[in-house]
Amino acid sequence: MTITMTTKNQITLPKKIVDTLHLREGSLFDIKVSRHRIELIPLEVAKKVFSEEDFKRLDKLVKEEKKKGAKKVTSEFINNMTKK
Repeated sequence: MTITMTTKNQITLPKKIVDTLHLREGSLFDIKVSRHRIELIPLEVAKKVFSEEDFKRLDKLVKEEKKKGAKKVTSEFINNMTKK
């Protein structure tokens, strides 16, 4: 199977591969490069249920990191990350 890279250095995964691996928009990949090979490894994102205490701790961390451009973590943010 052959694919072509665009002028913006993008490639399109063939539908057959996407369907076989159950990939979707926003799927994450680990990338490994060795010699003249590129390997894309799909990553699974495990859904985590956060308690109110977890959100309080996360908000505290965000406040500490705010100067670095961190975003506030909300349940909506987490839900959007784990949507299928």
